[in-house]
Amino acid sequence: MSAKTPFRVVCSACGREYEPESLAWKCECGAPLDVELDLEHASFELEALRNRVSSMWRYIELIPLLDSECVVSMGEGYTPMLSKRLGGVEVCLKLDYVNPTGSFKDRGASAMISNLKALGVREVAVDSSGNAGAAIAAYSAAAGMRCRVFVPASAPLGKKIQIASYGAKLVEVKGSRERVHEAVLRELGGAVYASHMWNPFFIEGLKTLAYEYVEQVEECPDAALLPVGSGGLLLGVYKGFRELRELGVTSTVPRILAVQAAGFTPVYEALHGPYRARASSPPLADGIAIPRPPRLTQIIEAVRESGGDAVVVEDHEILEAFRELARMGLFVEPTSATALAALWKALDQELVDRGETVYI
Repeated sequence: MSAKTPFRVVCSACGREYEPESLAWKCECGAPLDVELDLEHASFELEALRNRVSSMWRYIELIPLLDSECVVSMGEGYTPMLSKRLGGVEVCLKLDYVNPTGSFKDRGASAMISNLKALGVREVAVDSSGNAGAAIAAYSAAAGMRCRVFVPASAPLGKKIQIASYGAKLVEVKGSRERVHEAVLRELGGAVYASHMWNPFFIEGLKTLAYEYVEQVEECPDAALLPVGSGGLLLGVYKGFRELRELGVTSTVPRILAVQAAGFTPVYEALHGPYRARASSPPLADGIAIPRPPRLTQIIEAVRESGGDAVVVEDHEILEAFRELARMGLFVEPTSATALAALWKALDQELVDRGETVYI
């Protein structure tokens, strides 16, 4: 199995194909781009993984790379998983906050920046409300690239400090998340737009969360509860499980349950119609406060194809889940706590059955 499994870059809507070396961040039709691996030239053998590096790059054959000599890694991935029996459900909690910058976004940043490094990119720019900006700033620094991160002026101070600490230029923009996106494109200059929402290689890093589950547990969960803002986490995890099924490693994929915070419910509304509650200001789960994710169509398709659904949680439920996780010894961001808050609702709504295994 070669470290460079063949792949192609295609439009998620019209199917137009782009050169893998292209720096296009979206299709001419306006839709996001995807990476498609030639899985006939790949495999996933648990025994072959035993003595590999303890990071997501242990799955290097399944991560699309332009040049395997340009991998930018700080040990991200292959994080611990904690199993708890909660409400009659076997819950597998993935502790991705132990990643270098504190979130799962490090996986996507590593894959994306590695490929941009292979193309000789010297400067990147991105819009983010927090964790993605921190991850991209850190991995850009590790790759020797200049980085500008455009953030909402209302973004948490701690996130701004973290981003700036990596040497990135922090650009604060007043107004909505959409205005931040418009600002980065307007002021891009000679930088490459390295978006966690749009760049297809970012999702390729996130799918390693599915690989790790199967390697660590040796089976597929019944359901996965995944917080959804831009949707990269959901799409990456679903893609990873789907690839493992195609490779014959598993026979099923989990039901994908999209977790959204009240006031930011595009997935729920596409499936069920308007949600009654409004967002708090500022929202407690600010990491998923995205009203119109660019990959919404793909998110809805993934939820439906998997037999899943969407669950909306409100601030008081998030806060209680945050406290419950703290009582377990886990200190997480409120956005991460939405997954546990959604578990209780999913049980009440019979989206998850007692006795099942759930990945969060």
